Amino acid sequence: MAGAYVNRMKKLLSWETMEGKRPETVKDLIQHAYQHLLSGYRYEYLYKSSLLNDFILKNYSLDDTILLNEFRIGKSKADAVLVNGTNKVFEIKTELDSPERLNSQIADYYKAFSEVYLITHCSEVEKYKQILQPEVGILSFSNEGKIDLYRSSIINESMLDCAAMLKSLRKHEYLEMTRLTCGHIPDVSPVMLFTACLKLLRLCEPKVVQKRYLEVIKKRINKSTNKMILSGDLPDYIKFSCYHHNLDSSSYITLIKRLNSKL
Repeated sequence: MAGAYVNRMKKLLSWETMEGKRPETVKDLIQHAYQHLLSGYRYEYLYKSSLLNDFILKNYSLDDTILLNEFRIGKSKADAVLVNGTNKVFEIKTELDSPERLNSQIADYYKAFSEVYLITHCSEVEKYKQILQPEVGILSFSNEGKIDLYRSSIINESMLDCAAMLKSLRKHEYLEMTRLTCGHIPDVSPVMLFTACLKLLRLCEPKVVQKRYLEVIKKRINKSTNKMILSGDLPDYIKFSCYHHNLDSSSYITLIKRLNSKL
């Protein structure tokens, strides 16, 4: 199966007519494909890859930081969410995207998190600056795949919503959040459990609920995967995918071996 993917990649990159020195390993081939996409088709994964490598790893420690991918909040799905001592939502708008739903998405994000950032291509920054509320931060994505801070976000806690936070968690997580916040879990039938938890949490200050909410989310940190991400053996362009899928040690060894195999 891996060989089929390599052959398909070669075909898409016009291997037979490729100019200059051809890639010698699978790792080199993927790197070539990544650069090819940067120059002509800057899709969402490239932004997420740079967010991890160029922003998160340079400014935060994975020991107490988690970056969530495709995290649902309300009726929207955030491209990425960072939780550590702070909390940030990142919404990506590539050159291929429309700003049509942006304001409703941002409104949803503020129901659970306090800072929102838009990541967009450097050529789109001025356009989105005119659309966004001033508290929304902006990160600029360059043609070379680098992320730079254009405008810092401003904390907004006025829209926090207990229901939105509760609904974004897994069952064992919202039960833990309720216990941490209220001191106990309601003794009700399973079918009434969510409603009872929400009723309890609504008696508390939203900022207090959010504090416990973030504590619960941070428990998703996978120290084993983090160690592999920071090992230095994984190329930057593949780190986000490995991080998102919680790469285990067996898969890590297999992946490194495959990346270094000759074409």
